[in-house]
Amino acid sequence: MRHFLFLLAFVFLCACSVTTPPTTALNTTTTPRSTLIPPTPTADPALRAEITPDSNQSFKQVAARAPFSVTFAAKISGGASPYQVEWDFDGDGKTDSAEEKPAPFTFTQAGEYTATVTVKDRAGKSASSTRRIVAIGGALVPTWKYGVTAHFERRRAGYYPTLAEVTRAAELAQAAGIQAVRIDFNWDMLNPEEHRWEFRDYDAMVQIVRAHKLDILAIVDYSSWWASSAQDSNDWRVRLYSEPRRNYDFAQYTYELVSHFKSEVRVWQIWNEPNTIGFWKPQPNAAHYAQLLQEAYLAAKYADPKAVVVFAGMSGNGIDGDAASGLATNFIAEAYAAGAKNYFDVMAIHPYMLPNSGINAVREKIAATRAVLNKNGDEKIPLWLTEIGVPNDAPWWQTAPLQSETDAANWLAQVYTHLFDVTPTIFWYDLQDQSIGAEPEQHFGLLHLDFSPKPGYEKLKSLVASR
Repeated sequence: MRHFLFLLAFVFLCACSVTTPPTTALNTTTTPRSTLIPPTPTADPALRAEITPDSNQSFKQVAARAPFSVTFAAKISGGASPYQVEWDFDGDGKTDSAEEKPAPFTFTQAGEYTATVTVKDRAGKSASSTRRIVAIGGALVPTWKYGVTAHFERRRAGYYPTLAEVTRAAELAQAAGIQAVRIDFNWDMLNPEEHRWEFRDYDAMVQIVRAHKLDILAIVDYSSWWASSAQDSNDWRVRLYSEPRRNYDFAQYTYELVSHFKSEVRVWQIWNEPNTIGFWKPQPNAAHYAQLLQEAYLAAKYADPKAVVVFAGMSGNGIDGDAASGLATNFIAEAYAAGAKNYFDVMAIHPYMLPNSGINAVREKIAATRAVLNKNGDEKIPLWLTEIGVPNDAPWWQTAPLQSETDAANWLAQVYTHLFDVTPTIFWYDLQDQSIGAEPEQHFGLLHLDFSPKPGYEKLKSLVASR
């Protein structure tokens, strides 16, 4: 009996130890929880619209002489397609096209225009973009007669180390009746590094000049160190006077320069004497200059449609050359052949001559340049002398007799009384001597180094007063 009861208890305990399976194990496989919650809709990227062309590669895309045709396109991103597109090309408030890539539009009249594209997506969201277009017209060229070159930009001994000295020189120029001063706006000084600008000193100088009622002919010139094509040279002259690596860099500099100073400066001369090996290295190249001129002209006009663009002052008359001295022959004609026409408002030359050659020799040089302009259909383009002069009391060319201060004054009188029928504007070179040494370049001034007037200054003052 005891054995029977023990066995019964053992069976009971074993039965109690069996675990009942969880009820979930009896269910069929269920759908994962994550699919039971509806996914959050992904928002469409923000709608954007951009206009091409732009000026990021060339100002030829956004500026040209009227009539000027532009092929616009809308670059659309984001939003929810399909899109509705509306174009107003000329800013008159009217829809000119409803195509993403519309047919070319022609700006028939000179002026500044704002082209606008407006895009709407299927959700009703909209985006717009604008592009400024300049259709270039005729230039209003100033009627200056009496100008002078002055190196007001140079802050070192021999020039104008302080702004007080700029002020003193400007006072004397104003007192003489000079109307305009020709000044270098050096790329290497204003934009010494690609993204660094140094306007402060130039701003102060320009304000002084303008405060003395003097207009400015600004020379946009030479290469900045970072932009020069002569990157392998350690000679600053080679780096400075070599053509830029990229014409667009020079054009962008021109644009920034004109934009910054347009309220005070309206006339811009593109480079100085590129027909000489001294100022265009490795050697003068009229075709390369013409390409540079095209980009710079459009950049200047895009920055300020009222800007007046002057062809680089030619050493001599831009026609006669001397290979032995690095002076190019027929530079102006070759520039025309390379596309320079319609990319300048004024032609400029520097017909330096020995006084003993006579004033008629200068007239002949001017006439030869005028003939090239006329041959190319530019009979109405003004021809200026942006440099002419003679040094005194220092040897010049080997064949030149030494000129006294009185000789220089007499030559100035001939220039300013016998040439205005063939040129409307004459800039004397230059306002002030730069040293007391024997180098002739330093002795072309109307003023001595100590600011005292020479006879040439007094002669010019009397000529202006009697006009």
